[in-house]
Amino acid sequence: MTPKIITTSPRQIWAHLLCLECEGRLNKFGETPVLKLLDNGRGFPLLERMNLALTLKVEANTVSFSGSAMGIDTDALAYFSLGFLWKGSCLKWKTLRGQTTFIKLGPYRESIRTYLLGKTGFPAGVFVIVAACEDKGSRGMVFPPAKVSGSLYPMFSILVRGIWFHVITDKKAAPKVKHLCSVQSEQRILHLKDCRSEFFEAGRFLRKNAVVSPELSSH
Repeated sequence: MTPKIITTSPRQIWAHLLCLECEGRLNKFGETPVLKLLDNGRGFPLLERMNLALTLKVEANTVSFSGSAMGIDTDALAYFSLGFLWKGSCLKWKTLRGQTTFIKLGPYRESIRTYLLGKTGFPAGVFVIVAACEDKGSRGMVFPPAKVSGSLYPMFSILVRGIWFHVITDKKAAPKVKHLCSVQSEQRILHLKDCRSEFFEAGRFLRKNAVVSPELSSH
């Protein structure tokens, strides 16, 4: 799904970008551990762990848990999301029929890069908020990095098979943002929520101007 067309395609979005060593780091410290937590079509390990865990806080449609108490590697979740985000900022990725997608990280791009390389610690002014989604729609979809409009701080959204990442990049963000972060909060906070509203809003945005291909519109 893109802003101009919604269709089916077997083609993946890819480019010659990283050397073997750097690709290996992204796999080892992010993709490999996080793939074990995603909804895989047979189960949703992160959600299953939350269903057995003690809650820290319940608000409206969001429940908070201690990632540390659950034994979840929240560093891997953050590393995965920042790797995904950083790759989105490296070049204009070709999607469908001449369209491209690109993320602007400004001054945070370099600090994220050196963090991913293991040369520096977690980047200052960056916060990763992680939520497991209860709704089936979010659990079966992948949304690439996109900047969230109308948010209080510069924020990017990524959805991968039931785990929704929100990455805030602002050194002036209020202290409460730190308490929501999966890395910088004292108990490595993770969230559980019904993400239907966000999921449908993203879908409405893409469908607003996009042309639906004939093979989909016939169903």
